[in-house]
Amino acid sequence: MDLSYNQVKLSNARCNWGSCTPRNDILINWRLVHFPLSVLDYVVIHELAHLRERNHGARFWSLVKTHCPEYKELRKILRN
Repeated sequence: MDLSYNQVKLSNARCNWGSCTPRNDILINWRLVHFPLSVLDYVVIHELAHLRERNHGARFWSLVKTHCPEYKELRKILRN
């Protein structure tokens, strides 16, 4: 994705699968180990996309789709 981040950390959050901090740290919920690797990839791509777009607008989702075309199906897995 040609993006720079500060560091990647594991998270113990109860309601977020991942997050991107204002310091460009990427936090990934450790509970994703229970999901297929493709779901983890989606969450990482989602958070990296926030380095370029700090919202969930059309440009954000376009960037996610460029790197993870099946993101809608993977989001459904996380929601169930």
